[in-house]
Amino acid sequence: MEEVHLWRDRYRVLFERNVAGIILTNAEGRIIDCNEPCARIFGFDSRKQMLAHTAWDFYFDRADRQAMIEQLRKRRNCHAEEVCLRGRNGVPVWVLATRTVVSFAEGRPELFQGTLIDITARKTAQASLRQNENAEPSVRMPTGEGARMAELSKRIGNILRRVSKSLQPENLSQIDRAEMKECLLALEQIKMLMSELELLHLFSE
Repeated sequence: MEEVHLWRDRYRVLFERNVAGIILTNAEGRIIDCNEPCARIFGFDSRKQMLAHTAWDFYFDRADRQAMIEQLRKRRNCHAEEVCLRGRNGVPVWVLATRTVVSFAEGRPELFQGTLIDITARKTAQASLRQNENAEPSVRMPTGEGARMAELSKRIGNILRRVSKSLQPENLSQIDRAEMKECLLALEQIKMLMSELELLHLFSE
């Protein structure tokens, strides 16, 4: 458990400020921690509500999680993939998920981190389009998606401006630990935002 506490201390800021959902579980399915965005993805009002569950509760088929764990044991990470999980009250939730091994115990993966982006709205819209046989060949992106794309672009620009001064060549030699942490956090946020932006671009094509 000491290793878990160290993990919490190191990544608390990332958990609280990340725009993506982040969940930390162990091999038995216990949820060690999650952030508020993760709880909202699954329909909970707070992370405290989600922590009362186990990771197994969010799978329609236990075999899916078992297969994911076996893959992590072999490769230590899973590439980003679209996954349908079980939200609160059994509602299907689609996410773009990346999973990785955080730590090992006696040579075996013990702690797993999942990073999730909610793509349920996009998957629902795509299903509706497929069902509409009379849809026009060229479908324009809904206004709501266009607004979301503009918002993401603005947020990415704001993050880049926030850290640009620290990353200037003349300032790199003087960058302190706090600024390094801020830059690393910014890069993680941009990574998640860019993933969501890419999904919106694909939907608009």
